[in-house]
Amino acid sequence: MTTQRAIGPVVRLLCQVRLVVLAFSLVLATLNGTGWPGVALVVLAAPFSFVPALNWETRGRVYARNGILLACDIVVAVVALIPLAGSPLMAVYAAATAALWGLFAGLRLGLVMAVPLCLFQLTAYEPSWQGFVTGIAGAALTTVMTWTGTMLGRRLRKQAVLSAELAATREHQAVLAERLRLARDLHDTVAGDLAGLSLTTRGLADRLQREGAAPGTVEVARHLSDAVQAAHRHTRSALGELRDDSHGVTGPVTDLTRRWTDRTGVPAHVTVRAGTDEIIGPARARHIRAIVTELLENIRKHAAASRVEVVVTTNGPAAEVLVTDDGRGLPDDVPATSGYGLRGIRERAALCGGDVIWAPAPDGGTAVRVFLPAEPDEPADEPDGVSDVVPHRTPRLPDARRGRTAEVA
Repeated sequence: MTTQRAIGPVVRLLCQVRLVVLAFSLVLATLNGTGWPGVALVVLAAPFSFVPALNWETRGRVYARNGILLACDIVVAVVALIPLAGSPLMAVYAAATAALWGLFAGLRLGLVMAVPLCLFQLTAYEPSWQGFVTGIAGAALTTVMTWTGTMLGRRLRKQAVLSAELAATREHQAVLAERLRLARDLHDTVAGDLAGLSLTTRGLADRLQREGAAPGTVEVARHLSDAVQAAHRHTRSALGELRDDSHGVTGPVTDLTRRWTDRTGVPAHVTVRAGTDEIIGPARARHIRAIVTELLENIRKHAAASRVEVVVTTNGPAAEVLVTDDGRGLPDDVPATSGYGLRGIRERAALCGGDVIWAPAPDGGTAVRVFLPAEPDEPADEPDGVSDVVPHRTPRLPDARRGRTAEVA
């Protein structure tokens, strides 16, 4: 939709030019005695300029890709030239129409559509040398305006894509700066305090044992020391993840899963489809890394699993993530009443226009499926560089055991 909005102002301008010419045509039809037929032709042509000018941002894709509408616009454009035959306004209307077609239909299709306009102008003037030259000039102007509209559309679309990429880069830099600030604050406050508490509680347990305290008291002190040390390790791990400015999916997801396995002792198998890093953009890659991290942490805290499988794959320009475990599973109402972790996963998927589905795993435990559609202005199968967002659909992941992914761990 971004690229459709990019050409919206020019589309409206050209449609307004056509409406102005049609207004003059209406006056000419009234004055030269054409009467109701001429008025009817103008009224027939007006909606094909008024409606796109009114709602191009919401319906522009339909106008640009619907063959029936394009064919009707060709017929109506030629019909609209009839009351203007022999008038300079005919060349203006034909040029604006050709530029409009080139803008949203591309050069080849625009030239094909402009052929009837050129032929009409070649035959509309008086059979004289001057009329012949004027007709050729009008046809040439129509052809040039088709090319001009196409080039203008390409530049506007490219500028829109660059603007979106710049905005995404600035957002990424802002996120990194905020993460670094949080990492510094945690390091200077919580991490430092936990490090001091870890030494203190360890020394307390040793002192109680040396002084012959009751075994139960020493055991409580040991448990307290172990808990503080675990909190310190988790804080250090969180600091490392906050400072992580990795790019892509394959390497970062593999590394964070390996670190999680080292920390928990639970084996985790990672599968990433070959070419995923080339397909998935930086924004969704960050979301995928954060989603996998949060899902693994939820498994560590609640699942009591003995094995975990992480699958990242693509379906066209869309990304799909599947994380399964063989743990105790989740109650049916957990996705609706969960805390900040699972809520954050849903929010990240929603930001990308995607879905999250919690379901029982085939062998017990839980399977979480996350679908993230294409980022705005990723290449789609459209002519002349037109791109759009891939339509939202229900996630449907391929089976990881079918050999369609490249194993990385």
